[in-house]
Amino acid sequence: MTILFNKFLKCNTAIIFISLSILFTSGATLAKDAQKAVKIKVKCHVELVGGKGMIHFGIIKKGRMEKYGQWLVGKKIATGFSKQKQQVYKVTECAKLTDKFINPISRTVDENTVR
Repeated sequence: MTILFNKFLKCNTAIIFISLSILFTSGATLAKDAQKAVKIKVKCHVELVGGKGMIHFGIIKKGRMEKYGQWLVGKKIATGFSKQKQQVYKVTECAKLTDKFINPISRTVDENTVR
């Protein structure tokens, strides 16, 4: 009887350990996915086709901040210059909305932009 009880106890301990391992692994994955889903406000100093420079504002997922400037090149964005969207030729710099640009020209354009 004691041997049977010990086997039963070992089996249940293993099941509990495996269940907890799965639970903690799933929780870490969910936390990581939730962090990626957080959206942030960004601003990018862009040059449009034709040479006009401006600040573009957007809301993106937090994990996409690094590649947003590359993604923006070639896209058409709304501007205050025209009723039609204008194509982005080059992105000088992107930053969070609350941060300052590193590039002094971008900083000047940002300071002169009406919000």
